[in-house]
Amino acid sequence: MIRRTDTHADLDAMRAVLERVYPLFDGHAQLSVTCRADAEDRLHDIGWLPDGAKDSDYTVINPEFRGTVVEELLKKLPFPYGRTRLIRMAPKSCLSIHADSSLRYHYAITTNPDCYIMFKEGDTGTLRHIPADGHLYEMDARKTHTAINASRKERVHLVICALDRE
Repeated sequence: MIRRTDTHADLDAMRAVLERVYPLFDGHAQLSVTCRADAEDRLHDIGWLPDGAKDSDYTVINPEFRGTVVEELLKKLPFPYGRTRLIRMAPKSCLSIHADSSLRYHYAITTNPDCYIMFKEGDTGTLRHIPADGHLYEMDARKTHTAINASRKERVHLVICALDRE
């Protein structure tokens, strides 16, 4: 359900971008790397998709990410991408369990061994950790899952929605 891909990017450069844009989270858990052309708040055009919107509507790379390792990574992807965001996860937190409509690709920027993706399988689940090793990880987000940060430190992933199966 999660597999390491051959696609990679410089982790130190990615962390430098995160450090530069971090204040732009402005209290939000997510920061838009890509947004819709008509977005009112282009940096926070995130969260649940608005009614009628699709991942493929997120075609504009925000200026804060142009010319960075983030844009370089997006340009070398072997699949079409759409909605892309930086997602912060607070310590000792968990997302609601859900399934998405497409594959998601995760690039862990800051994490630790106590951060997991849990896939629901019947009455049980499987925990998987995505390491911050500079590689992009494919995740079948169409399967029921959640994210768990069971640590005392924040976790930040770059999450890219694949459009090849939208």
